[in-house]
Amino acid sequence: MNDSEPIILVVDDTEDNLDLLEFALKRKPIKMLRATSGMACLTLAKENKPDIILLDIQMPEMDGFETLKRLRANPETAKIPVIFLTAQKKDPESIAKGLALGADQYLTKPIDTEELLVRTKMLVSLKKAEAELERLRADFMAMLVHDLRSPLIGIKNVLELLQESDKTAPLSQDYFELINSAQMSGNRLLELVSDLLDVSKYEAGNIAFDKASVPVSRFIDPILRQMEVQFRQKNVTLSTTYADGLPNVYVDAQKTEQVMMNFLSNALKFTKSGGTITIAADAITEKIHTELEDMNRRFVRVKITDSGVGIAQEEIPMLFKRYKQASSARTTRQKGTGLGLVICKLIVEAQGGTVGVQSELGKGSTFSFTLPVAEE
Repeated sequence: MNDSEPIILVVDDTEDNLDLLEFALKRKPIKMLRATSGMACLTLAKENKPDIILLDIQMPEMDGFETLKRLRANPETAKIPVIFLTAQKKDPESIAKGLALGADQYLTKPIDTEELLVRTKMLVSLKKAEAELERLRADFMAMLVHDLRSPLIGIKNVLELLQESDKTAPLSQDYFELINSAQMSGNRLLELVSDLLDVSKYEAGNIAFDKASVPVSRFIDPILRQMEVQFRQKNVTLSTTYADGLPNVYVDAQKTEQVMMNFLSNALKFTKSGGTITIAADAITEKIHTELEDMNRRFVRVKITDSGVGIAQEEIPMLFKRYKQASSARTTRQKGTGLGLVICKLIVEAQGGTVGVQSELGKGSTFSFTLPVAEE
């Protein structure tokens, strides 16, 4: 795909039509290629990989419909966006047939060059977005395969050793350690599959929330107790600061624990020995925009601040999107699909809150989320 001027291949059997369009586009930010037949279109499309093909329907020998069929049948040209031309404004049969064969849009003659430019720009932007999505999916699948493959190999190796062991002799301590390792690998696989299922369910709105009025300590303190040993082993200092008179929030405490666990685990991963992590909670008021009116609403904001490696500014907007992993995770060899942050965002937003992050490379990060205050 071209980073500068988009290339448009115009296919029309009438040279005069091509001349007129080329003249109209002469000073426009676009490069035009010409083809006077369906066969020429197929050849030029394969050789030049244009960003858009503008394809006339009415052509001798091979009409636009047959040309479109062959474009879509060839893997090298199948994904090139096609705008087909129809001579009549009201030609529903041709329009329906062209769209059914895989055309992206249609235009009617005579061509409005401004409309052509708008549609070209839109299709080029869409094509770039699709290419980026494919790249992100490929990256995600590579991480997913790694996360699945490693524990599966571990489990497979343990099972093979057990099969080859002396069936009459009792298992040694070494074997029990291998079995424990296999169990940990199985747990990791289960967590990964659960994350994938959770993302799908949250995005589809298929998970119910059991909300109640609770203090923030209800979903923070249990996680602190669970992770106490991990913090001690890594020699990271953890402190908490709750504002005075902090109101209760209206949330599903168990699901919000998952948010707290994920944010705190990430902070610990990227904080070196001797570093610090601080959990703070305060009350804030935000303006909420609705269709009827703007209104102020109270929230409790929870912030997790670490002294870790930090995140590049250009990567922050992508953190809560699927298929993404920050370069800091790759640099510090922290493997994972990044689904945990996606799930956190889905849980918080489903409860009426928001997530946010501030970070600076080499100086640490602050992940935050807000939750609505419970009505008294």
